[in-house]
Amino acid sequence: MRPIFATMMCALLAACGNAGSTDAVAEGEGNRVDLRHLVETDVAGDGNERLKLEGTVIPTPSDPKSRYELLRQRRTVAGTTIAILRQQRGERVAYARTELDCDRQLFHVVGVADTRVRVETDTAHDGPLRSTEGLPLRQELSRFICARQSA
Repeated sequence: MRPIFATMMCALLAACGNAGSTDAVAEGEGNRVDLRHLVETDVAGDGNERLKLEGTVIPTPSDPKSRYELLRQRRTVAGTTIAILRQQRGERVAYARTELDCDRQLFHVVGVADTRVRVETDTAHDGPLRSTEGLPLRQELSRFICARQSA
C-alpha cells in the first residue's frame, strides 16, 4: 500500500510543477496546497469553460489580487463540510475541493484542478484536517463557508 501512496504523491507533485516551489506547495508539516498562489501553477486553466457556474463571492482581504467564489458546499455524514471553490486572477482560474470542520476550525484541501468538473475527482490531499491558525486566507474562507453552513 505504501508504494502506491508514494507513487500517487510523486505523480501529484509532478503535476503541480516544481515540487520545491512555494507556488505549488507551501512549506510546513506535510504538503500544503498553497491556495493563494494556485492560479500561478500548472493546475490553473485559462478559464475557457463551456459551462461556467456562478458562485458566491467570498471576501478575502488577505488576497485582494484574487477573486474567490464558493460554488457548492455540502455536509458529510462525518459532520465536516466539503466546499468547492474557484480562484480567479486575471484570465487564470483554478478550482479547489476543500474539507472543513467548522466546530474545531480545521481545514484541508482534497482536490485541485483547472475545471469545475475535474476538481470533483482530483486528489490533492494536503494532509489531515488542521488548524487555520496563522493562515489568514484559510481563516477567511472557513469563516465564510461555516457562516453559510449554520445560516
